[in-house]
Amino acid sequence: MRDRGRRLGIELDEDIRTALRAAIAQLDAARVDAPTTTARLLLAHTLDKPKEWLVAHGDARLDAAAQQRFGSLLRRVVAHEPLAYVLGHREFYGLDLIVDPRVLIPRPETEMLVELALDELKAAHPRSPILHSRFSVLDVGTGSGAIPIAIAKHVPDAHILATDIGADALAVARLNAERHGVADRITLLQADLLDGLVALPPIVTANLPYVTREEIEGLPPEIQAHEPRVALDGGDDGLALVRRLLEQVAARMAMRDRASLPRAVFLEIGASQGPAALAAARTLLPHAQAEVKKDLAGLDRVLAIRLS
Repeated sequence: MRDRGRRLGIELDEDIRTALRAAIAQLDAARVDAPTTTARLLLAHTLDKPKEWLVAHGDARLDAAAQQRFGSLLRRVVAHEPLAYVLGHREFYGLDLIVDPRVLIPRPETEMLVELALDELKAAHPRSPILHSRFSVLDVGTGSGAIPIAIAKHVPDAHILATDIGADALAVARLNAERHGVADRITLLQADLLDGLVALPPIVTANLPYVTREEIEGLPPEIQAHEPRVALDGGDDGLALVRRLLEQVAARMAMRDRASLPRAVFLEIGASQGPAALAAARTLLPHAQAEVKKDLAGLDRVLAIRLS
């Protein structure tokens, strides 16, 4: 038993303070980001306690079972498996979401899409079609369901259509919608972008893959080797799917069917893609109003398009 504990990088019958010190050293040696915070999160998860509890109970002894669980989790992170997958959840817009290798891990910058959609919904007149359409929002490429769930939690009357090309991703989104009590207001549909959708809700959000193929090869191992490539690969310039979605909207505009068009489209983009994304929008949708919105760091983050 003692030999097994050593192989996991910990000593049996040690206290919390000692276990954390050893874990931090291993994480630091493996060049894992934020080793101190990561070690505390792993041990707190192991013990099912808040991180703050660890500070106040540094002398508490870990039993053999806890040390083995902690060592097993630690070994996965040292091997550069994403912390969110190891823990099985990630916070997004104040919500605790289930995540696993079937879906991209939600990032803080994507919260900007939620803010923009909420601004549109809150600014709508009480009799506006935005609030009385069958669906108020369409989220394309929903992954874990982070965006529609966050919107639904903040707008109790909103009904949202969420699509993804992958059935596995939709299964995770369904778990999260049920977990947060909004499954009855979120309709999940397997679809490739806008294919098969007759009419579009007034607001469209999308965090589509926008990493270039060249950039993927230089990503940290936590991302490159573990997160689903289909959720990362944006083609040679990173805008392949963004451009396809804009082409689909343009085709609907050419049909002059206003009822099938959204009022606003918000697409997340990479920090260096603003000029190219804006050029694509102005070429494909010359009569729409398009702009690039910057995030709190001053980086290009969302291509915002208004069609009315």
